[in-house]
Amino acid sequence: MVIVLLVVVVILLLVTLTLLLRGDRRFSPLEYYARGKEVGFSVSEARAILNICRLTGMSDPTAALWSIRELDSCIRAFGKKFRAEGRERDRATLQFMEKLYEFRKKLEFEQPKYRAGITSSRYIRANQRIRILVEGIGIYSSTVIDSNERYLVVSYPVGGKIPAGFQWKGTRISVYFWRQDDAGYVFDTYVLEDLRIRDIPVLQLGHSESLLRTQKRKSLRVRSRMPAYLYLLKRLEGAYEKPERVPGLKCVVQDLSEDGVSVLIGGRAKVGLLVKAQFYVGDDQLVISGTVRATEYDAEKSQSLLHVEAVLPSPRMRNMIRAHVYNVGPGDSARPAAELDEQAFSV
Repeated sequence: MVIVLLVVVVILLLVTLTLLLRGDRRFSPLEYYARGKEVGFSVSEARAILNICRLTGMSDPTAALWSIRELDSCIRAFGKKFRAEGRERDRATLQFMEKLYEFRKKLEFEQPKYRAGITSSRYIRANQRIRILVEGIGIYSSTVIDSNERYLVVSYPVGGKIPAGFQWKGTRISVYFWRQDDAGYVFDTYVLEDLRIRDIPVLQLGHSESLLRTQKRKSLRVRSRMPAYLYLLKRLEGAYEKPERVPGLKCVVQDLSEDGVSVLIGGRAKVGLLVKAQFYVGDDQLVISGTVRATEYDAEKSQSLLHVEAVLPSPRMRNMIRAHVYNVGPGDSARPAAELDEQAFSV
């Protein structure tokens, strides 16, 4: 035990001495490899990262082990290198890239914006989508239109059939919502008013200072508007990532993550459907299969937004998804999805 402590003390002294003597020099091999070991990279993996950083012209490769921006440059360079060498499908390459992406995700969720939650509904902003639960009646979808010190103004709830004689005013409800870059929340409140503003029906909800923070985001999700095909499945086992050869139902991918996808379709759809979404991002064909966990129906447009929980993707598919979620895929200096016109792919 004493020997182990001495070794640890010696290592700490060396690191400290290196930092003190570093002066104006931008790179310290000792500091670099110490950081690499700390975050879980082997010596050979750290050496590979060091070499790719030097090829990209990075003055201090250690920054790639601390900075998201520098790490993204490193991952992008690895992707181009492995493609050029024809090694992007090799098992060792997939494992190494997966390790890089896991570290990238860890750095992402260490940022303060993912750690700081909210405690009051007064922090909810306009355009926030919410789900309203009325006990014994059903769950409805709505959107926050405005928020002031006294109440929230939300769009008229849509969803299941409302019983005859039901009145929103005075009803106790539970409100669920997912705050972007944060987590899910739920709170109980009352409907203060059921009225019209400029001839638009809205509800006024009382504020709550007792928000319960539920599950935190486990993967980064990116907004998009990509044309895709959707297929109904009988089961998820088997070729859930095998591309279909015939066109399916036209849809639009609204957001994407390694955990799932949201797609916009025409008409209604039921929770529990097994589906496969197939689309291209650049030269990569992504295929994501899973279960529809929630739907949001827009009666005015006769469209449904399906929230699909994905089957765990294979390492190759997961790495391709992450490449585009983190915007480090080939030619991803700007997201192609942002340039697409949703009307050109009407469902």
